[in-house]
Amino acid sequence: MRTIWFYGGEKEEILTSVAEIVGEALINRNKNVEIIVHSEIQDILGLGLKDTPEDRSTFTDRLGFLGNLLHRNDVFVLMISKDALLEDRKQVKGNYENYIQATFGKNDPLTDIAIDPDADIATGAKKIIEYLINRTLIPEQCQEVYSEEEEEEIRKRLEDLGYV
Repeated sequence: MRTIWFYGGEKEEILTSVAEIVGEALINRNKNVEIIVHSEIQDILGLGLKDTPEDRSTFTDRLGFLGNLLHRNDVFVLMISKDALLEDRKQVKGNYENYIQATFGKNDPLTDIAIDPDADIATGAKKIIEYLINRTLIPEQCQEVYSEEEEEEIRKRLEDLGYV
């Protein structure tokens, strides 16, 4: 599995909304998903840390470590942390691998998926899902195709049950 790091943008709520749509699409493809929002877990992962550059780097590393633990266990991790510094994210991406960065707004060298911050939320989510499909990280939406005989059998069963 992968960790998708949602980065940039003006508001964490927008990143979270896009992550929720992506998460729903992954769940619909039978994937395990965990959404981790920086501001919601800061008190837990930031325990003992101060507001210094070194401690902010440590916090970013803890986020990366958590993502790594989860995706080692077959979970897609959708990480929302819009304020992590480039060098810290670079270190996390190098240490733990399997990271994809979806950037809203100004791109940086770690950007895998560039999202227009002026686009609507659904468009941003769709771009991320297309990226995952194109790299065969997830299947396209599952749609079973039945033969004519199978369709006739299904229709007959539904008719017998009174649905048709």
